[in-house]
Amino acid sequence: MNREESMTLMMLPNDLILNCLARVPRLYYHTLSLVSSRFRSLLASTELYQTRILLGCTESCLYVCLRFHTSKQQRWFSLCRRPNSSKNVLVPITSPNSPSTYQSDIARVGSNIYAIGGFTKDNNASSSVMVMDCRSHTWREAPSMRVARESPSVCVLDGKIYVTGGCKNLDAINWMEVFDTVHQTWEFESSSPGERIRSGIRYQSIGYDGSVYVKCIERLVTYKLNKGRWRAGGLAMRRGWFCPTSYCVIENVLYSCSHGMINWYDPEENCWTYLKGSKGLEKLFRLWDDRYAVARVTDYGVKLAVLWEENVSSHNKLVWCAVIALDKHQEDIWGTLECCDIVYTITEPYKYDLAHIVSVTL
Repeated sequence: MNREESMTLMMLPNDLILNCLARVPRLYYHTLSLVSSRFRSLLASTELYQTRILLGCTESCLYVCLRFHTSKQQRWFSLCRRPNSSKNVLVPITSPNSPSTYQSDIARVGSNIYAIGGFTKDNNASSSVMVMDCRSHTWREAPSMRVARESPSVCVLDGKIYVTGGCKNLDAINWMEVFDTVHQTWEFESSSPGERIRSGIRYQSIGYDGSVYVKCIERLVTYKLNKGRWRAGGLAMRRGWFCPTSYCVIENVLYSCSHGMINWYDPEENCWTYLKGSKGLEKLFRLWDDRYAVARVTDYGVKLAVLWEENVSSHNKLVWCAVIALDKHQEDIWGTLECCDIVYTITEPYKYDLAHIVSVTL
């Protein structure tokens, strides 16, 4: 948009400007926010997203959290388009009420991102829950957990948030609690699957195919919660679930990313299968493997978004972002690399690292 076009648009009433902005992809919102303070206000308004819903213009938007070791904070960014470029970039989100906890885990429900538990600045476990409304990028407090938890494992199923571990003296009552996002209430999930999984320290969990899967990393055991009952997880599921690994679910297919490879779980064959793809995708796999990068994945609409770090020197670290389109061919799933950009440069690589990525429909 040139200066004349922006000036012409500024002469319109707010409802017409909102109608125009709602049709613009959100990747360009950062550039549009530079036009004027009026644009910035409209772009952050809930009215804009109500207009996007009415026009059927909602889309997936990517949010990234970097962990800052020196200040013991987590800072949030959104993926935007660089001005006058086809490349993407991470833009910081500024909010006066952002969470003060460190190493919290996150969950996405609707247009909200929940930051749960973690450490306070005094290195004590926290029971706090903070919520970012991604429509306005504002944070608010939610009801606290019943138990303070440091570095818990969090997952979502059917609008409920399941929080596992992260506290000392785990027992059949406190090892997991569940947050009902509709009624804003916490309850303990006391139907524990047994001492073996409760006796660990680190957990991984994911909501998939109508069940909550929980793995105790130290004990190498996996359980699933389905319709209020705990059962042992499948052996094939457990074999493909190891640390460090990142997981996400896209159209009820479970994907994992580790050691320079993306795999997906085939429940009919009860096995993990690698994602096939074009030469560009294979080159990307080799890129991860050569750099020993720990990548993180998330759903990006019906696509797969992957972020990872590259240590280029003692003074610089790059954050890469790739978007992969997915296509089912009979019994296989194929991936096509759509874009791959350097989206952020970290100038103090030992003080920051990639904590979370999450996609929100707005």
